[in-house]
Amino acid sequence: MISRNCVAVILLAGLVLPMHTGAAQEPITPAPLNSVERYALNPTRDMLEHGGNVAATACASCHGADGIGVEDGIPNLAGQRTVYLYRVLQGYQDRTRRSDAMNHAIGFLNEEALLAVATYYASLPPARPEPPAESEAGADLGGGDPFAGLRDDLKKCARCHGEDGNASASGMPNLTAQSAEYFVHSMQAYADGSRNHRLMGNLAKGLDETTLQRMGVYYAVQEPAKTTTVGDGNVDRGRELAEPCAACHGPDGNASGADMPTLAGQDARYFIKAMEAYKDGSRQHGGMFGAVETLDEAGIADLAAFYAVQEPVRRNVRAPLTTTEWVARCERCHGIDGNSTDPRFPMLAGQDRTYLENALRSYIDNTRSSSTMHAMSAPLSAADLQRLVDYYATREPKSVVYMMLPCEDATED
Repeated sequence: MISRNCVAVILLAGLVLPMHTGAAQEPITPAPLNSVERYALNPTRDMLEHGGNVAATACASCHGADGIGVEDGIPNLAGQRTVYLYRVLQGYQDRTRRSDAMNHAIGFLNEEALLAVATYYASLPPARPEPPAESEAGADLGGGDPFAGLRDDLKKCARCHGEDGNASASGMPNLTAQSAEYFVHSMQAYADGSRNHRLMGNLAKGLDETTLQRMGVYYAVQEPAKTTTVGDGNVDRGRELAEPCAACHGPDGNASGADMPTLAGQDARYFIKAMEAYKDGSRQHGGMFGAVETLDEAGIADLAAFYAVQEPVRRNVRAPLTTTEWVARCERCHGIDGNSTDPRFPMLAGQDRTYLENALRSYIDNTRSSSTMHAMSAPLSAADLQRLVDYYATREPKSVVYMMLPCEDATED
């Protein structure tokens, strides 16, 4: 069988790079270029002039005659990749991609006009990158610390709970080995007063849910350590008393449920204070009141000693990717710094910040259909998304020129 794989050469910032435009591995590669799309990579003067006229009539009111969006949230088209633009326009026409404004604006255009306007905008010099916000000035947007934005909040917690969540001060709980969900629930309880602690209440009220979730993940991925405060209770008697607790907290105090705290390795003094608070009603939890109401002071101390000597186990939580790692994933299609070399993939460099954010959110919630982009973007936290947007909006966009070389014949048995 004879197959033909056309090869283009891309001139990008003075570099000459080969590009394979035939079929490639799924799922990240769209359909191969067809003959019309290959033709559009080297547009004629007449095609560009026709595209400019179409743009002035149908597109310029939003995207500008120069391809720069006239307001926040409107994508820049200048320098965007030809085939990507052409296929997006086709998607709006056949309504596989939905936007009332776009469906109306180009509904009357024929295929020739779609191709011409795509080549016109692709031929324009791209927008200058958006300067970093003042808060990002000098920051490494592609940096290697996924918790960089949390460091100030984590420092406040470290005074009592240790830098890694393993408290060294007696009477303070370890925050490691807990699920992020339990951490968030606990902090929200301090914020709304259902857990009564003035200092913790004031700290929790100043943190939004996204920040709490990220802090919970931070502590969940740290390596837990046993407390050095074991107390003077009887461990063997505590083991017997702990049998009814195993249903929720595990036989050795390592809970598996996301809404249940791990007790293994926990500070004995803290454990005793928590149990006494459940018993006297100053800490509210219906299930826990029933569990502790029959325990005397010695029984609580025995339970505390048993759990304190158990080995805490880190929750099965994956550490979040750094911005650098997210960017590396994006580079597979969108190129270094968001400058795609394949005309089927959009350039992200220098793109409008609001548009990038809205586009990613629409892929996450599946209002913009792409199984590949949904799978890639769904794991993004709000903070991850914002760092990616910041990164690509401030990259320098680069134009591309395609030179078609003779096709190669490949023979398969």
